[in-house]
Amino acid sequence: MLGPSPRRTLEGNAVTDLHFPRPRADPHEPGELLRWLAADGERVRGGEAVAEVRADGRTRAVLAPASGTLWWQGRAGERFTPGSIIGLVE
Repeated sequence: MLGPSPRRTLEGNAVTDLHFPRPRADPHEPGELLRWLAADGERVRGGEAVAEVRADGRTRAVLAPASGTLWWQGRAGERFTPGSIIGLVE
């Protein structure tokens, strides 16, 4: 497994998307972003839990795909389809 591939901003910074996870039971069923565990604009490490979501009737942690600064793209209480971008790590 190669892991997430970063893209570049206009300023040339690498950005890696943080995706809403795909539940095993129904990979198309939307879920809810329960809360962020790291603040918007906070430095995070790859593999660190940065959000909690509810999908497939379970609560699970979402891990940072890379080290860098976390930028929220969604708010707690919002519903997302699996694979949607909920944050960015720059």
